[in-house]
Amino acid sequence: MASKESCGELLVRLSDMGTVIKAVKRDLPFVGPRTGLALLVALHRCGELRMGELADLFDVDQSVISRHVADLEERGWVERVPNPRDGRSWYVRLTSDGRQVTEKSLARVRDLLASTLDDWTDEEIINLAGLLARLRDSFDAHRDRAAAHHSRMPRTAPPPPPTPAVSAVQAPEVTTAAGAAQVVRGIR
Repeated sequence: MASKESCGELLVRLSDMGTVIKAVKRDLPFVGPRTGLALLVALHRCGELRMGELADLFDVDQSVISRHVADLEERGWVERVPNPRDGRSWYVRLTSDGRQVTEKSLARVRDLLASTLDDWTDEEIINLAGLLARLRDSFDAHRDRAAAHHSRMPRTAPPPPPTPAVSAVQAPEVTTAAGAAQVVRGIR
């Protein structure tokens, strides 16, 4: 079981990650809103997703996702296509221009990380990526348990406090909307 002391040190190190994430964002060639890039990365990793899946992935209301998708659509980076199985929903997918913008941004991040971590071994980087994924999974599981507990509480009880999101600059390849959360949260 984790001690409060070791968790205190982790908190300090997680706070330090804000500086890392700002440096990565600052060096990105992306010309749109950062949440837009997060959506592009999710679509690049997972393929087309329904609007509701994107909203769930980013833990925001569907109206928020709709505004971001509309912005990306205006730029010609995504398109909405009707869901052939359910006429009430739409899929969002990358256009060829959107794929190019995303790949260029991801390549820049990989180059930045490779030059910054040139004194790390591949094994150390893979270990860190695995630990970050495990940390994210723990927070997701905690959030899910809190939500389940909250759904059983009387309506007069206040909601549980929000679980902080943990960011990761580079995450392992994923193929599901739920798994894509590990990839995109740090880019928002």
